[in-house]
Amino acid sequence: MRRALKFAVLSLFIISTPSCASPQRRPTEELMSSSSSSEVREKNRAVVHAFFARLEAFDIRGFSELFAEQGAQIMPFSPEGFPKRLEGRAAIFNQYRGMPDNFASMRFPDRVVHDMVDPSRSFVTYRGEIRLKSGGSYNNTYVALFVIQSGQIAEYYEYFDPIVLQRAFGDALGASYNVGR
Repeated sequence: MRRALKFAVLSLFIISTPSCASPQRRPTEELMSSSSSSEVREKNRAVVHAFFARLEAFDIRGFSELFAEQGAQIMPFSPEGFPKRLEGRAAIFNQYRGMPDNFASMRFPDRVVHDMVDPSRSFVTYRGEIRLKSGGSYNNTYVALFVIQSGQIAEYYEYFDPIVLQRAFGDALGASYNVGR
């Protein structure tokens, strides 16, 4: 079942993720030489690793500062009442700022960063193991695409199982993530 879910999510991810030539960005100039591609890829991997490290440390300010001022988080499969898109660093900070009040711990094990032809993009698979202060837990499986430009996250596409999210939080979902505040 999990394998089938991952395959389905990955298939939808590939179909629904915009191409490199999306209206917001043009193909990167970093593709010109393999040495500059390698350097860009390594710097961008460091941004991805900082993303997870800051979330695990509940450094929400530092986490949100990894995003470009006009950066976006896109969650196409989010449940009703939960945003599908967060526009701008301030909106991303607002969405996550309640986590330290509601989450006891947060880990993202089994993280694998997959290189892509375009070094400004990183495809990541991971799991989330989150203990809630209410005593419950939220454990989900994710696939994500990071689009990083000039060392900052321009776009972060996050795919997760919305049913698992709703079961973990129930009526407290909006309060746990500051939805609509």
